Amino acid sequence: MFSDYAFNIRDLRRVIAVAEHRSLRQAALALEVDQGTLTRSIQALEHALRIPLFERMRTGARLTAAGVAFTKIAASVLDGMDEAMLLLRLRHNGVTGTLRLGVQASFASGVVANLLEQYQAEYPDVDLQIMDGPGEILLRDVLASRLDAAIVIAGEGWHGQAIRLGKERVLAAVARDHPLAVRAAVTWLGLSGYLLTLPRRGAGMELRKLALRHGMLPERILFHDTAIDRLLALARHGDKILLVTEGATGIRMDGVVFRPVMDGSGPATFDLALCWRDGESDPVLARFVELVRRTQGDDASFPDAGADDV
Repeated sequence: MFSDYAFNIRDLRRVIAVAEHRSLRQAALALEVDQGTLTRSIQALEHALRIPLFERMRTGARLTAAGVAFTKIAASVLDGMDEAMLLLRLRHNGVTGTLRLGVQASFASGVVANLLEQYQAEYPDVDLQIMDGPGEILLRDVLASRLDAAIVIAGEGWHGQAIRLGKERVLAAVARDHPLAVRAAVTWLGLSGYLLTLPRRGAGMELRKLALRHGMLPERILFHDTAIDRLLALARHGDKILLVTEGATGIRMDGVVFRPVMDGSGPATFDLALCWRDGESDPVLARFVELVRRTQGDDASFPDAGADDV
């Protein structure tokens, strides 16, 4: 059994210094400590281990077989500590770690895609974990600390921190040979004669509420539990119309075109917002919020979803 001697990093460094210099005097000079202090430190460690680490000779100090084994272990420990300290500093500075981000709307392109691309370029060592889902559930997960933050369609009921990211248009995805495809834009009235399909996850519920407010009948709105790319494939082969937010236009699907949906005042849009908890102090999230604040005034770069195919 070991004595009550308390090991520390300093002892390991001193053993390695003596081993490298093969001299207590030279090691003491390199470490800038008194030779007597260094000698007592090595002796106390040997006493605690009950193993001689060095053979004292007139020409210096030489490692014993046990000392060779000990210095290998000590070097490994020190390397691990150095790496741990580096990672801790990086984590403290927000340049490594994990960011758990909920995203409600599609982000194959658009303001969210641009933001995430810039973030990953600036902080490539952060593990960015994206979860999708309805905005209500994502915000609930933020409050429960299952997510660090969420990008959702802005609305009522959130009382934590938030930054508005900009607007995204509502688009109708239709087959290239669909009667509405020849138009530069479509209206809610023009959509009323067709079946609308929506994804149940993501922005589906907000799109449904918007369609209902503009006179669409509930029975003409269909939900599907599948991804946007599969719904686009369905739109390509039928007369059903898929409503999406603008970020979905980055998903390329042959035979499908996107047309902006117009209401009485212009294009139908949603405001997007980044939301996080009050009092949140995670450094990785702080860096992300800093980036959002830095870029929120920039003009969002969206693909043209007007008369030309996108």
